Amino acid sequence: MVTGASSGLGRGLARELAVRGYDLVLVGRRRETLEELAGELKGRYNVDAWAIDQDLSDVGKVSELVGKVKNLGVKVNVLVNNAGMGIYGPLSELNETDIVRVVNLNYIAPILLIKGFLGDLARKRGCVVNVTSLAAHIPVPWFGIYTSTKAALANITDALRIELKPLGIRVIGVYPGYMKTNFHNNTIVSPTALRAREGPMGPVMDPTYVARRIAEKIDDPNFNGDVAPGFTYRMAGSLIRPLYPLIRRYVDRWFNRRYREIMGSMQV
Repeated sequence: MVTGASSGLGRGLARELAVRGYDLVLVGRRRETLEELAGELKGRYNVDAWAIDQDLSDVGKVSELVGKVKNLGVKVNVLVNNAGMGIYGPLSELNETDIVRVVNLNYIAPILLIKGFLGDLARKRGCVVNVTSLAAHIPVPWFGIYTSTKAALANITDALRIELKPLGIRVIGVYPGYMKTNFHNNTIVSPTALRAREGPMGPVMDPTYVARRIAEKIDDPNFNGDVAPGFTYRMAGSLIRPLYPLIRRYVDRWFNRRYREIMGSMQV
């Protein structure tokens, strides 16, 4: 099962898994897009594919999704928690409902889905894939709600890898950098942040490449660890944690300088 399968990494990963013969449950918010993808995968790769439109930012819908999948008679042996949402701007300007939706989608929903399919995953000696982010380890002002959800997801990914190992369940964490997807455009942005918003910094990766790297690790029964696709981002990931105090100091100085520029431009 792949969440966030309507576009971007989720869509690419669904194709990569179909190539390898996996039947797929495709979850997202855009039913027509999901049904189109399901039809393509069934026709091109001769696999079964089901489309389920569900908004996982509503916690109550998570158990509903689990029930729908079980009613299909499908046993989930690979669960990919890919769906995610960004929110950017000063805390004072952010809508409380949006904050809760982002936390639910990025962190709560993956946990509840793992719990909901734990029986299937244990019987199949299956695999969980949590798509987090390199930003999980960087304190980014105005983007802290998003990065903190990814930090929490990274932490529970590590914890569950240990906890679920005796059950034969592998837990893979994915730490991508910037990808050419609609994530940046779909991020909730406050009025002040909209004026100051900049494009991605660093290499922009093709989601097809990232999807292929993830699918390879899912296919490897001996792999039970983290994936940071791309040499540049892999090196960055290996340095972020040990250099965290220096990174925090750099971000502090960068933000103070950038904040003064933003406030100055708004007063002109």
